[in-house]
Amino acid sequence: MEKCCLKGSKEFSKLEQLSDYLKIIADTNRLQILCLLKKGERCVCNIHEPLGMPQNLASHHLKILRDAGLVIARREGKWVHYRIDIEKLDYLTNLYSEVILGGFDGAQSTRTGMCKLQEAGG
Repeated sequence: MEKCCLKGSKEFSKLEQLSDYLKIIADTNRLQILCLLKKGERCVCNIHEPLGMPQNLASHHLKILRDAGLVIARREGKWVHYRIDIEKLDYLTNLYSEVILGGFDGAQSTRTGMCKLQEAGG
């Protein structure tokens, strides 16, 4: 049996972490916010307006992203500016590659991982 299937294992812990991350980004509004933030830091007023959503809804989704560690908030006077936490995003991208695509060790490509996965299913 695969280690990632066994509760309590280090691999299962990674599986749970990935599951939590995927639940957070499964929301279209949050993905739209992350898409806006990939161009750089923005104030909440520069997030909700282009997306056509109420400011309180944008703030709600930003709080979820912030609590998950995907965005970093910086206060400047009465305004809060948000940006993507690149290190956390890199970590989660590598975790996805490791759990779903069969491993990531820096030298192994996603395609290699998929080939190993397909060979195992045979």
